[in-house]
Amino acid sequence: MVYQGTPLTPIPDDLTVWKTSTPWQTVRSMLGLVLVCFFISQISVLIVAGFVDGDLNGTFGPFEPMLTFVGGICLSPLLMLFFYLRRPRLTHSITAEQHPNGVQQHVLAGGSVVLSPVPTVVRHHLFRSTAPLEMPRPLHLWGLFFGGVIISSVCLLPLMILGPTPLSVLLALLIVLPAWLIGFAAPVFAWWSISSRHLGINISRRNAEWILAAGMLSTIPAIIINSLISPLILDMFGLNAMEPGSWGEGFVLFLSAPIGEELSKALAVLALSHLIISPKHGFYVGSTVGLGFALLENAQYISLALIGDYSSISYFFTAMLRGLSSIPGHALWTGLSGYAIGCWIARGNRLPSLSERSSYVTPNTQAKWILYNKNGTPESTTGWANIPSDRMMRFVAKWERKSWNLPATIPAGIGVAILGHGLWNGTSWGVGRLLSDSDSMISLVLQLTWLGLMIATLWLFILRWLPSVVLDGSDQHF
Repeated sequence: MVYQGTPLTPIPDDLTVWKTSTPWQTVRSMLGLVLVCFFISQISVLIVAGFVDGDLNGTFGPFEPMLTFVGGICLSPLLMLFFYLRRPRLTHSITAEQHPNGVQQHVLAGGSVVLSPVPTVVRHHLFRSTAPLEMPRPLHLWGLFFGGVIISSVCLLPLMILGPTPLSVLLALLIVLPAWLIGFAAPVFAWWSISSRHLGINISRRNAEWILAAGMLSTIPAIIINSLISPLILDMFGLNAMEPGSWGEGFVLFLSAPIGEELSKALAVLALSHLIISPKHGFYVGSTVGLGFALLENAQYISLALIGDYSSISYFFTAMLRGLSSIPGHALWTGLSGYAIGCWIARGNRLPSLSERSSYVTPNTQAKWILYNKNGTPESTTGWANIPSDRMMRFVAKWERKSWNLPATIPAGIGVAILGHGLWNGTSWGVGRLLSDSDSMISLVLQLTWLGLMIATLWLFILRWLPSVVLDGSDQHF
């Protein structure tokens, strides 16, 4: 007897899907993706360099077609791997209901067979998973970061003190990969967990991962601008961007890098504008793009710290200082651009249509997801609530009267982001240049003091702007 396949049917409005809670799955999947994006960004620079600066010395020429050709060949499998990792995750739902006119054997479209002891009617649906973004608790991620950095630094000390003995080399080889992963990734995920859990943003895991991935990919044009285009332009004016401590290097740090990086990240936010349904959502998208950018940038800085002569000390200070300063700095500056883009969308009265089109993001405070643990018990929804957490509201209440309004136009938002980024890079470079002839210990103390002052200033701006983001009233309009 030949059975005709039961076709797929539309998804019913009242369909409820149970899903196991997996807060660490996002961290694992994004760690794999960042490695792919890291190599994509580096190879992309080589491809462009083959056209304009084949020897990568900051001057125009020679043309190296083989560099571009080999780079393109190496890039192709990485791109395919990237899109494979970001492929849509589909869920196949099959329901069987007892019915007197049903049958006991059902052949489904695709080749599956459903057998039942009684006559049944079978319906099955195929749909994308819309599970909410889950992140581990920030305390767990910060504990992993601080504990991992301290332990890794201690394990690298024998190599720095005793030199390359068999024991010190073996210990360093065993610890270097975990140290690298913890150093560059843990603080980024910790900040992402704080913003996702406490700002009151309801978003699917897939869309949130795309936002972070967009931030990683925005490093490609930024690196090309800083490593190729800007040095070539400066060379026309007789400035060498490759010389440490020179004005050419300074112009790259306090002019090219802020402009190129903030524009690249802002373009990534614009590409994700369908996920922005309020200025607060715009800030969240922008800050997450900034974290994605910092994730890839931090991977490179931690790599350089680990291969240096004083790897234990340089790794400890690089990981700690970037985790508490540069990473939230990237999130804040791009968050300002995202907030301004959200205001621009709101002024065009486009938010309702975007809300209808974006089924994974909703400003409805009643919207809920229910996830279950492995024991079948519903998980707490505090990690993906659609209103700011109680802890955040208590924190914001202390700063509400002292809060500052965020820039509400795109030129102002991007301009403030560039200015803040430029002052951060420029003052750091300027202080280092002024102290270059000073005693090394005095110079180190003064530079660390200035860095501490900049970190305190950054946190002051974050505390003054945060209430305006959290208490943004436009969310109540839709």
